[in-house]
Amino acid sequence: WPTAWPFAPQALAARPCGGLAVLDREHGRVWCLSRQLGMQTLAPSEGGDSASGFVAHPDHARPAVAVVPALQPPCFDLAVDASGGDDPIAILVLPDGSVLVLDARGSDGFARLSRYVRGQAAGQDSTAIAATLIDDADRARFTLVGFDIALADSFGSVAVAAPATTPPPRVVVAAAEGNQAYAFELHFSSPPEAAALVLVPGKEVLPLKRYGGRNLVRRGPARLAGDTGVAYHSSAIDAAASAGRWVPLVAQRRPRFAAEAALITPALDSREIGCSWHRVVIDGCLPPGCEVVVESRADDDVTRLPRLPWRREPTLLRRPGGSELPWLRDAPGAAALQTEHGHGSFELLLQAARGQHLQLRLQLRGNELATPRLVALRAWSPRFSYAQQYLPSIYRRNNTLAEGDDGSDAAADFLERFLANFEGQFTAIEDRITAAGALFDVRSAPGETLDWLAGWLGLVLDPALDDARRRQLIRHAVPLFQYRGTPRALSLALELALSSCLLDDSLFRLPAPSRQGPGGVRLVERFLARRLPVVLLGETVVDAQPRAVAAQARWSLAEGAAGLHRRWQDTLQASGVSASAAAAARLAPVPPDATQAGDASLWADFCQQQLGAVPALAQALHAAWQDTVARGADGGLGPQLPATWPDDGLPQPLPATRARQDAWRAFVNGLPGPLLRWLRRWQAFLARRYLRVTDYQARTAQGWPGFEWIPAPAVLPQGDQALADWVLFETTVEPIAAHAHSFSVLLPTNGPLADPAALAAASDLAQRVVALEKPAHTRFDIKPYWALFRVGQARLGLDTLLGRGSRDPALAPALLLGRGQVGAGRIAPLSYQPPTPTDRVRLEC
Repeated sequence: WPTAWPFAPQALAARPCGGLAVLDREHGRVWCLSRQLGMQTLAPSEGGDSASGFVAHPDHARPAVAVVPALQPPCFDLAVDASGGDDPIAILVLPDGSVLVLDARGSDGFARLSRYVRGQAAGQDSTAIAATLIDDADRARFTLVGFDIALADSFGSVAVAAPATTPPPRVVVAAAEGNQAYAFELHFSSPPEAAALVLVPGKEVLPLKRYGGRNLVRRGPARLAGDTGVAYHSSAIDAAASAGRWVPLVAQRRPRFAAEAALITPALDSREIGCSWHRVVIDGCLPPGCEVVVESRADDDVTRLPRLPWRREPTLLRRPGGSELPWLRDAPGAAALQTEHGHGSFELLLQAARGQHLQLRLQLRGNELATPRLVALRAWSPRFSYAQQYLPSIYRRNNTLAEGDDGSDAAADFLERFLANFEGQFTAIEDRITAAGALFDVRSAPGETLDWLAGWLGLVLDPALDDARRRQLIRHAVPLFQYRGTPRALSLALELALSSCLLDDSLFRLPAPSRQGPGGVRLVERFLARRLPVVLLGETVVDAQPRAVAAQARWSLAEGAAGLHRRWQDTLQASGVSASAAAAARLAPVPPDATQAGDASLWADFCQQQLGAVPALAQALHAAWQDTVARGADGGLGPQLPATWPDDGLPQPLPATRARQDAWRAFVNGLPGPLLRWLRRWQAFLARRYLRVTDYQARTAQGWPGFEWIPAPAVLPQGDQALADWVLFETTVEPIAAHAHSFSVLLPTNGPLADPAALAAASDLAQRVVALEKPAHTRFDIKPYWALFRVGQARLGLDTLLGRGSRDPALAPALLLGRGQVGAGRIAPLSYQPPTPTDRVRLEC
């Protein structure tokens, strides 16, 4: 900045051309900069900036040294006169390019607004006109010292269409005390050279709540009725958020209430002749400066009530313990809802209201800024008299001993009212004792006692459930306990925890058929998936892509072991194994090792294609037996699993034979638990199939003395019966065991549009619920499914419209690290597509 031009910036304002207007308060000037923050002169030019009349003179090559420029300084001086102008504090550039300068205080004590067009003064007016909106009693003390100024939108409802005429610009002036901002309409003379500016104050109330003392900020167009489009900085309430936040400046309605009103109740009937009405309780709010005066009249004849005078009752007092209704917690008048602003229950003791019918008149008196708000009124009758019930009769008569006693019952009435104070305290305690049953009713028990109430039933409530769901769960705990572990009970427990609304009570009437909604939680029992496609059981995320299938038919038992060996030899030869090595190969229930033709992956693929299952039990037993052989504990049986019982046919086996038998018994009994249970499943299958071991020996020509010692064959059986046993076990029994006692829980989701955080929370909650409710011997997993409607599968035809479909990035949310899922989110915004380098190819995924 050239040192020859003194410069002390105070405030900035944006110009319509993109430049800046800078207020120099110290020197009383306004500087104008271009959009490149370059110097500009003030010489008017028809070809210059149409908005401000300034001509730009770029000075890029000029060195930043103290050289007095030849051009006129790009500024203008502020006008100062007797009315003010010597205290500028804020600046604003209007849409027409004219500059508006705010003086904090003029000679009259009020802020002043001055307008400059092309550097020339074009009007000035004081904000003292705002005093016309102040009440007469406060007008003498009112003053408006300015702090900042901002351009505001219309405060009315958001316009649907542009008005026929352009409304005058409106500005808001923030007062220096920081409590309120004031709105003004700017009216200019036409043409501007007439140098006239008139301020018209707005009637809206624009409070500044905990104003932070920063300049006003223009947010944008108004979004709702009363919005100014301006924001102000509000200081934080607590130290933890000391940075504060920006709050929209919105016009607030200023309520005005009538100073006094009366409410007369209809006649209240106690259904008792000569009834002594007890007390009146009112739930509501009595703000400071407000009161409610209660008057009463009573008579046994309801027709005489309008002719009776009103009798004023004592002043209402707020009950310190809240409402007199027992265990009232979340209703008007409850003790938990009482605040220092006048909310609560107010009561008075009726003095002499006797008669079957009672009528009340409530005089509501406010201060015009606040008014009493009444929610409920209760009149209690009859009065329970402690004097009548507990004291001798002498206390129920007049005890006045003064001369000229007129026989009135003043003393007895005083005693009656005096004892009623204690009765009011004791009755509240007695009512709570009498109504203690409400604490044990799930419909009325307080929320903090639900865990205790559920403990009576052995329930452990999840913290994620709200009170309404907890109450429904406790209410229907008995039928859920009776059918606990069944699919229907599991579905009900999950729907109760995850549904967006409470379930209908009729759903808990068990037993009932399983009702599976189109978009609810689904349970898929895995044993059903052996014969039905999973898509028919509820899973919608399935592999629907084309897949290669073998043209030839699968192997069958009719071909025998020879046919299976032949197919294996053909497969080896097709994979590149020599013809001689392939011809010598034999298929075994264990994968080939390094000394044999083929590899484990080729063997597994062959078994899956030809048998429909990959044998695994013999492989596990073979590995365990190899460890036994390595330790030298095989008893001489050799490296292969025995195909039959080691027996020499003698009544007393030879020592070597007995050693081999003992070694095999020790091996079977010493197997790890999971492998032993696996082997027992094979042996139990044979026992159910043959019933007696002698039948098994006769039909398979094997001499095993008992089913408990028969291993899974490590060499493909040659006999048809033994081969059928092995195939049936591997292809039927094992898949059944793999799918037994397992199920999947499918949670509905809308696919890529699902919120990852909400889906993770629902999955965690479902995991906890199912773990508590499922049978102990079962296992489960949690999966999401797309709750979408579709018919069949899409096929490519002549009129098929090709597109991205559900893979369109517009359907996918933004991918968040640690929360999103690959394939269900987009990485870059749709509006931005960076250029693809020449050495790369863009993947449309």
